[in-house]
Amino acid sequence: MGPSTVGPAVGVNAVNRVCHRAVGLLVMGLVAVAGCPGPADAAAAVSAETRAANPDTGMLATVPSARTPDVRDGAVDAIVDLGDTVVVGGDFTQARDPGGGTAAARRHLLAFAKATGRVDPAFAPVVNGEVRAVAAGPIPGTVFVAGRFATVNGVRQPRLALLRVRDGGLVAGFRPPVLNGAVKDLRLVGDRLLVGGSFTRAGVARRVGLASLDARTGRLDDYLTAALSGNHNYAGTGARAPVGVENLAVSPDRRHLVVIGNFRRVDGVTHRQIVRFDLGARTARVRDWRTDAFAPACNAHAFDHWVRDVAFAPDGGYFVVVTTGAHFPGTLCDSVTRWETGRRGPGQQPTWANHSGGDTFLSVAVGRSSVFVGGHFRWLNNPLGADVAEPGAVGRASIAALDPASGLPQRWNPGRNPRGYGVDEMHLTRDGLWLGSDTRYLGNKEHQRERIAFLPFGPAAVHSRAVAALPGRVYQFGAAHRVREYDGDRQVGPPAELAGVTADWRRARGAFWVGGTLFYGEGGTLRRRAFSGRALGEPAVVDPYHDPKWDTVLTGSKPDLGQTYAGVATSFHAQLPQVSGMFYADGRLYYALTGRPGLYWRWFDPDSGTVGAVPETVPGVTGLAATTGIFVAGGHFYAAYVTTGSLLRRAWTAGVGPTGPATAVSGPKLDGTDWRSPLTFVGP
Repeated sequence: MGPSTVGPAVGVNAVNRVCHRAVGLLVMGLVAVAGCPGPADAAAAVSAETRAANPDTGMLATVPSARTPDVRDGAVDAIVDLGDTVVVGGDFTQARDPGGGTAAARRHLLAFAKATGRVDPAFAPVVNGEVRAVAAGPIPGTVFVAGRFATVNGVRQPRLALLRVRDGGLVAGFRPPVLNGAVKDLRLVGDRLLVGGSFTRAGVARRVGLASLDARTGRLDDYLTAALSGNHNYAGTGARAPVGVENLAVSPDRRHLVVIGNFRRVDGVTHRQIVRFDLGARTARVRDWRTDAFAPACNAHAFDHWVRDVAFAPDGGYFVVVTTGAHFPGTLCDSVTRWETGRRGPGQQPTWANHSGGDTFLSVAVGRSSVFVGGHFRWLNNPLGADVAEPGAVGRASIAALDPASGLPQRWNPGRNPRGYGVDEMHLTRDGLWLGSDTRYLGNKEHQRERIAFLPFGPAAVHSRAVAALPGRVYQFGAAHRVREYDGDRQVGPPAELAGVTADWRRARGAFWVGGTLFYGEGGTLRRRAFSGRALGEPAVVDPYHDPKWDTVLTGSKPDLGQTYAGVATSFHAQLPQVSGMFYADGRLYYALTGRPGLYWRWFDPDSGTVGAVPETVPGVTGLAATTGIFVAGGHFYAAYVTTGSLLRRAWTAGVGPTGPATAVSGPKLDGTDWRSPLTFVGP
């Protein structure tokens, strides 16, 4: 399970966690905890030049590279890209070059040329057990391998080894202590190797689940000595697994470590399935950070623990955790969650949560524009579903890209059918995404890539989340198409007609502009048009819940019911005829409803147009029953009223909502400006 290299390079540990596999205050769905600010909206439009210099800012291809070998059996659990060579670990026995041919014996470990996909004939170490983790070594041309093996090349080398890539031989100077249990994950931080697994001793020293070694010699040190204890679920009945680490994630600046796994306590203090460390120069200390969100048992008969993977964002500002556990409403079982790195203290809750509705997530990798997740899920944004698609569900067969701001699925949808056990390994680089699994195909049995595949970044960009600001332009669309300059206070320019722009807005409700696109409601549908400030594109219905390619494909989970990957639109669409105004901010779509005093919101992804399944109400907001438009800009919330034509302004706090008193800043009686219009929005 190798580290990702996307983001600021800090040695070989410029990592997002991209490896392997299994709330009381949360409500079902893609939700944020009341009072917790959402993620900052930092995504401006990405230029073609930027994407060329940093390809990982774009969108992945949906057709995998043909330059990968076929792993003929078992499963791939770990991948590391070393530049010219890719090293793969898992539980397999054979591999062959791309395009067929004779399979070569490769037990648990192989290497291949990245340029051709050809299996390296010189790298054929004999490993007598499963390899669960691989990572770049401390010097070029070396690779760490770890797992459940006892010998390498016939030499006793239990569970952890450093190999030469040129010939698969053991690096003689690396002599780690014998770990008495499996190693699940590795992280190289400077000249130190952090090791996680289900061991209790490192040589003669007590090390329970975590250890740190000199990366060149393997000598045990006292940098990371925290002891994990207690099965998360097992108490005499149900599933039982060894206590220890499932996965590790280190922030790109090497200051933060997140550990997930099967444990209840760390050094005697309660930390259920997740604990954070501050990485100092001389020691790793448990951070003052705790959450009860992973405390529920979920399906204790099947899982002793249910966290499966964790990864940091390239800028280190947040990390993402994925889980299994089955459908248990009100918990984080079978979910993806985002957590802000900078927070401290008890009672932590995620910024957002995306639920599959009863299917497992196994792997995660975080890029600059997307959060990539793998598993054997059928849908995303499906908190109301239990092995079926309910309102909000978006079909995604086993792999998906999520909007970092909202957690909702982006439009990228290559799919992977049949799903098998799932995508257990994701390794993200600046060039693309490596996938490790237990099946033979990507797409709907379209692209035969046996157990390993590579999806390169392409020229297309993920939709920008950039919004317009004030001072700037406010548009009023209705019987006419008008724009006026507005400073956000009391300086309102005269209206100007937009020449050449024609459209029928008689049935339109609400409008907001984000990243070059004008979104609005019409009837019971959400629609979109490209809008530059001068030209208006053709209208298109926004329906991410149905994909012609996948809607008729059987999931294989309920053959008697003919279940497919088709999704279901949210209840928001039925509300659109009553919408009086909408705006987008920080991953959220805010809206007001005619005749109702409150302000409401759902998560929203402008790339796919997906709307969150569960509506939320902004606490304490009233007086919006008679609005004809709402928008946010420059730290203020604005509401135009149909009864008076006035524009009122309040302070705005991201993730919280309007605060403080309302002040009239413009209107017929103040400056002669009438703000009544079917569609009012801030734009380019």
